[in-house]
Amino acid sequence: MSDTTIDLTGRWTGVYFYPHDHADNANDNLPATPFTAELSDVDGHVTGSTVEPDMLGPKGAPPIPASLKGNHHGGQLVFTKFPRGGGQTHTIDYEGAISEDGSSIEGRWVIHGAWSGTFRMSRRDVAATLKTEQTTTA
Repeated sequence: MSDTTIDLTGRWTGVYFYPHDHADNANDNLPATPFTAELSDVDGHVTGSTVEPDMLGPKGAPPIPASLKGNHHGGQLVFTKFPRGGGQTHTIDYEGAISEDGSSIEGRWVIHGAWSGTFRMSRRDVAATLKTEQTTTA
């Protein structure tokens, strides 16, 4: 499916996973982290926001909001997430494959020089939103 027909605008839910470190098992007990995302897609340029619980902070810590900016082309979504809270001072790069119907995305995230893991997300709406051209008559 051509990217011109996919519109990623909408509400999404997802989860990301921390890497497993079998050498010392230090990362094996880190919890999967759920998130919600609100995306706006204008001609393949994607902006939006996410919110996730602070799974590594103290109990009762406030959720961590973030903004994001990226694009999609050729069935791939690439974006950078800019967290604002939870003691996070780094950006996180994401790259994922968009399903043919535009309703799910799976891929990898990376904090350069630190670590990486996987993520998946799906549109909260039942069906993907497809762009339609409207013709107006003069």
